[in-house]
Amino acid sequence: MWDFAGRDTAIDLGSATVRMHVRDRGVVCREPSVLARCRRTGRILALGSPARDMAGRNPDVTLVRPIREGAPTETDEAEYLMRYLVRKHHRRHYTARPRLVVTVPSGLTSVHYRALQFSAYQAGARRLTLVPTPIAAAIGMGLTSSARPEVAVVADIGADVTDVGVISFGGLVTSHTAHVGGSALDRAIVAMVRREHNVTLSVSTAEQAKLEVGAVPPLGRRPVRQTVVHGRDVATGMPREIVLTTVDVGRAIAGPVAEIVDAVQAGLAGCSPEISGDLLGVGVTLTGGCARLPGLERLIRERTGLAARIGDDTGDAAVLGAGEVLRSARSQEPPARQTSPRPQVLTTIPEFEH
Repeated sequence: MWDFAGRDTAIDLGSATVRMHVRDRGVVCREPSVLARCRRTGRILALGSPARDMAGRNPDVTLVRPIREGAPTETDEAEYLMRYLVRKHHRRHYTARPRLVVTVPSGLTSVHYRALQFSAYQAGARRLTLVPTPIAAAIGMGLTSSARPEVAVVADIGADVTDVGVISFGGLVTSHTAHVGGSALDRAIVAMVRREHNVTLSVSTAEQAKLEVGAVPPLGRRPVRQTVVHGRDVATGMPREIVLTTVDVGRAIAGPVAEIVDAVQAGLAGCSPEISGDLLGVGVTLTGGCARLPGLERLIRERTGLAARIGDDTGDAAVLGAGEVLRSARSQEPPARQTSPRPQVLTTIPEFEH
């Protein structure tokens, strides 16, 4: 069967959300990176938001998270996820084999490297390029343009991974990957509520409470907000509602937040003295889903001594940057009928056309 070349496609494989950028269409997909699988038959029943809605409601359904810590851990499910998204967003071209750029943590292991390579080519990639998340996020936010300083520091705080990279002269000077992120904050809220109120919350409920009233202590002038959450009483097994305040959530997440800040410090510690002087004028740019936690940039500023700011389009920055990598590298691609036996790994930023 004839294979359609397909449009150049960039994918940000997040542990919580997968995003896809298609050339000339922009970001076409922001889906939870989960699959619903039937316990009896093993068949995939749903993907994304419909799959997440099934969790805990259908006893015959198990929820599968094929992406953990920014890399595939369930190879077959990760392949299904990417193949489904490629076919869906290339519309009628079900046999599309596009050029594919995938963002990966800067500390990707060789095992995860091979798993991602296998899943991407099985999903239909004609050519695969891997881009470290800090570089992709820096490109997506325009930190690498000629009008910007030559040094940029990006801290991408995702669901499972905090990836910190220092970029200078188009290359990744130093980086640090820590396995802590927004999911650790959600689990800390669940543990606190069970310990202090004897109530079990779902992780999704804890995440909603974090989004509504979460903040990094001390609050300063921020008002104390509150939200009502529903869970199951451990003693009676009956439904029960409790009130969580900003102080409660802040106390619960203090530990994981400290680990995130430590990861940022570790990423900065590997810089040479020549670059360290430039960091004072550049600061740290925060991206990722957890970057907008109120008070996080203030805490990073206090602990590192560097200015911290929240980047534009924090969630989409990496996938937009990956799309720019595809656009700039298109002229250097081999003919479409040739395939690449191994993916190209970009550790430097390609030259862009301005």
